Amino acid sequence: MPGRAATLEITQPDVLYWEDFQLMFFRDHRQGEHVSLVGATGSGKSVCGIELCKLLAKRKAKDGRPARVAILADKPRDDTIMQLHTRYKWPIIKTWPPNYGQEHVIVWPRGGTPSEEVQRHRAVFLPLLERIYQEGGQTVYIDEAAYFEDNAPAGLGMRGTMSKFWRAARSNKVTMVAGTQRPTHVSRLMWSEPSWLFIFTVEDDEDLRRVAQLSGRKMDVWRIVPNLGGHEFLCVRRQRDGRHKLYVSRVSEVTSDKRDKRDRER
Repeated sequence: MPGRAATLEITQPDVLYWEDFQLMFFRDHRQGEHVSLVGATGSGKSVCGIELCKLLAKRKAKDGRPARVAILADKPRDDTIMQLHTRYKWPIIKTWPPNYGQEHVIVWPRGGTPSEEVQRHRAVFLPLLERIYQEGGQTVYIDEAAYFEDNAPAGLGMRGTMSKFWRAARSNKVTMVAGTQRPTHVSRLMWSEPSWLFIFTVEDDEDLRRVAQLSGRKMDVWRIVPNLGGHEFLCVRRQRDGRHKLYVSRVSEVTSDKRDKRDRER
């Protein structure tokens, strides 16, 4: 959005090209800081979430091995997540835990009928999250938080576990990266607790009002987000001293991997 931001008559955010935003996020994010993303279908929310996880996966854990990042896949088909497997060689596993050396994994349980899927997903994802919470020092990605929070048969009935992650997992250096299409359908903790809040275009004013009220920058969010274009987002970087920072960027095809390849060729 670099060419558009100057037209917004508001407290101006820092406008960054996607490459520069990635560099800033990689530099400033600390393990244990949660990330929430909200956006309508096709807004770029899922692509952004996966790209952030790829950035976090480039770090080293305290034991010197690559940082642990787990993508929890709950759809029968997901092309964005599948690219991690086909292009970047992240292994797909059906159960937890992964084998030694599988630091970056896609956890994708077997499918079936809708009722079978719910049972299988809960049987895999609930003990996985409980174990990660205890072990600490890891990152977990959830594409649609509402599915994890909703009661059966529509969801996994794990609102309590999700709330525990939002409130307390930071102290154990666990980072949760989670998105949703409808912010009114998930716990308020998803908006009040994360240190990084990514807001893409949303469906209606009620959804926008929910996020804005809990963002720490209500009026800025309320005025900036309706002016966002395709794949553009507002990021609220929330800091404990209350001096929140605002960034506007646009998810592009220039991924962190392409940037690294370009830099190597220079």
